[in-house]
Amino acid sequence: MENFAFGIVILFTVTSFASVLAQDPEITERILPEIKKMGVTGRLKCVVINQDNNPVHWIHKDTQTTISTDEKITVDDVHNTVVNGWPKYQVERTYDGMKTIYTIIVNRLEPRDAGNYTCQIIIRGSTKHPSKDGEMIVLIPPAIARSKTTHTLTVKDGDSVNMTCDASGHPKPNITWIRINGAMLPNGNLKQKVHGAIVLSFQSSVFPLRNVTKDDRGVYRCIADNNVRPPASTDATILVQFKPEARPIQDSYGQAENRMFDVTIECRISGYPDPDLKWYKVTPGGNLQQVTNDDKHTVNILLNHANILDPNERWLQMVIYAVQANDYGDYVCEGRNSLGAGQGVVHLFATSECQGPNCPAETVFISHASLTARQSSVTFTFLGSVFLLLAVKHGF
Repeated sequence: MENFAFGIVILFTVTSFASVLAQDPEITERILPEIKKMGVTGRLKCVVINQDNNPVHWIHKDTQTTISTDEKITVDDVHNTVVNGWPKYQVERTYDGMKTIYTIIVNRLEPRDAGNYTCQIIIRGSTKHPSKDGEMIVLIPPAIARSKTTHTLTVKDGDSVNMTCDASGHPKPNITWIRINGAMLPNGNLKQKVHGAIVLSFQSSVFPLRNVTKDDRGVYRCIADNNVRPPASTDATILVQFKPEARPIQDSYGQAENRMFDVTIECRISGYPDPDLKWYKVTPGGNLQQVTNDDKHTVNILLNHANILDPNERWLQMVIYAVQANDYGDYVCEGRNSLGAGQGVVHLFATSECQGPNCPAETVFISHASLTARQSSVTFTFLGSVFLLLAVKHGF
């Protein structure tokens, strides 16, 4: 009876072992996704049991390209390029007990490498081919699509337009607009509130500008960011056509006459299209007489002055040399374009002393008598000090 029972145990064990050996190959574990940044290396693992002599393939599902059979790369060399000794694809085969692990390695990840990869077992003599998919997620930093992005817009005062900014990348980038000079964005309703604070930005691929004014002109920056470094950015310029405006730097200037002193009067003039800039002298009859470069005057137009000028703004100067009585009065700085003209008035008046940074230093005159008295005082003080020292020394 004992021999019979022992025989049954042996038979059961052999049958169970044979049953295990007879099991079909299968992929036992889920293939976990791999998330990697473009340019680095990605890996996907396929765990197989009961493989026997059945081949295991890695296939790029999106392109239906068979990359490998077991650990051998089968894709052609055009796709399996070698850079610095490293091929595009590699497959490692390792073992863990009864498990066989096939790891596909994709070097120098590119956007085309993203997608699903299929690990498939081809069971010989069977129509069953078990498989599982694993996803390769390639993180791609943002790139501005320049053909779909605004670069320069020319609009009229009061117009409404849209600025657009398109960018690629994975994940899809967020688009943020700012003004590069740090100023408030146009249209009060575009101010963003974040944690209770107002921020000077607007998030959208389309940035609407409504009822544009001259204050909206300038450079706007589109920033695309998806948390994959580095972010991308590009600038868009808004040119607003408007009638020129003139602002004197000072309403009035003073200078002494007939003393060979000069004076410089100045205005800031803005407008677009760029205006013609001129200086005029108001005649006693109230007419405007243009002032140009000559021996008496020099007119300067500065495109940038201490980095304080706004877009489409110029700094207009006029130097009047050796101011005389007939130079006093009102001067008009003017900017004129196709939309009209803007003027500012500057008054030049007489003073008793030189005005301005270029005045000569004051000269101090000392008479001979005063100089002699000072020298005598110094001599007396010196002799008195010597006498005092001698008196102390000898106990007087």
